[in-house]
Amino acid sequence: MKAVRTGRKITEKIPMAWSQGTGCKIIDPINNDKEMPEDVYFYFGILRGAGDMLKRSMQNGWDYFFTDHAYFNAGHDGPNPWYRITKNGHVNSTVVERPADRFEQNFAKQILPWREQGSKIIVCPPTGAITWFYDIQNWLSTTVEALKQQTDREIVVRDKPMDPQVSTNAGITNIVGFNKMTEDRPLEEDLADAHAVVTFNSGVAVKAACEGIPVICGPECAAYPVANKIEDIESLQHKDREPWLYNLAYSQFTLDEIRSGFAYQTLIS
Repeated sequence: MKAVRTGRKITEKIPMAWSQGTGCKIIDPINNDKEMPEDVYFYFGILRGAGDMLKRSMQNGWDYFFTDHAYFNAGHDGPNPWYRITKNGHVNSTVVERPADRFEQNFAKQILPWREQGSKIIVCPPTGAITWFYDIQNWLSTTVEALKQQTDREIVVRDKPMDPQVSTNAGITNIVGFNKMTEDRPLEEDLADAHAVVTFNSGVAVKAACEGIPVICGPECAAYPVANKIEDIESLQHKDREPWLYNLAYSQFTLDEIRSGFAYQTLIS
């Protein structure tokens, strides 16, 4: 197994911790024009060469571990931040039965009852980076058109406040800039009267579901186990969230848990 460097000071600690917890070797990203030996690879994010390598792992059917921002308490701040890790997936979008302890000890908060009605449908499109990775350039237009066929409710498109745009150069895909949200509108304002949140894979879906707002998404999103379909927009189902939440709590780990090997052992058990 090999852990791929991130090329950023703030995130380089993550593959370093994985290396300490598993004993694997740390390597620089391998450009697309170079041979990539068959192996199990550990990636953080999809930029700076990691996404290019991840695509090759997926195309070849090799096992890999993917890490990115956590489902709960996301961010790099603090001495022991949380990160989600998935074996052979971008997010954990299936449910394995897990005990309640980890969720209740670390992320317990009031889970609001499912909301019955709202006037708006909030659409969170994929970022430029995700659009590149999944090759989904028409997702937004196709999704909005499909919604209009099913509902007369107001559709509000909410882009990520700082949407990364990417370009591939010399076999490495990296950020070339950001599309900044033109209107500085708090997320809470958009969710206040939301009937549903529709997204490709935004983490907003997890927050929405916890707040009782129904979600529509596919298996690329962590909220998929409690999600609905577009054709159900006017007859949304309210699914049991506890097993899903407990499973997500066992799918993200502190830096210390990654460093100790606990994360790896949990993911392969």
